Amino acid sequence: MNRIAFSLGALAAAAALVAAPEAVATTGRIAGGGPESADVAAPYGVINHSCGLNVSAHQSYLSPPVTLRKVKIGSAVVELRSGATASTTLEWARIRQARRGDPVWLDWSDDGRRNWHVCGPYKVRSGDDALTRANNSMSGRAMRACGRHGGVTKCTSWSGG
Repeated sequence: MNRIAFSLGALAAAAALVAAPEAVATTGRIAGGGPESADVAAPYGVINHSCGLNVSAHQSYLSPPVTLRKVKIGSAVVELRSGATASTTLEWARIRQARRGDPVWLDWSDDGRRNWHVCGPYKVRSGDDALTRANNSMSGRAMRACGRHGGVTKCTSWSGG
């Protein structure tokens, strides 16, 4: 019964997005509520929750990571990070100097930032930082890092695309 109720709720949320996307864009929350929904910077353009290539950013074969973009939210810092393997460049989001439960996610777009996928959110579980999964950087792909700290949500500027 719970699956049916959840499916009907998800269907209703999708219908609400199609019928009145401007209402969702002003609230800053994906319709549907509940723990499975996530705050995003501008949900009107969200395609789905996908991490693309979906590679761990904790790989020893990555070149030393560099920060491409960053934005401060109070004491926390949200960063778009990049590292390379022998064959590709990967990008991911990180939040640091954050509190337990603070989320971070990676937005990525292949259509000029009109629509994007959301990789995450990933939450700070222990310590003061969290990473998303990494996606491959490629021609025409734009990425940005987003996070929330102290009730405030911010994203870096887009990189690439």
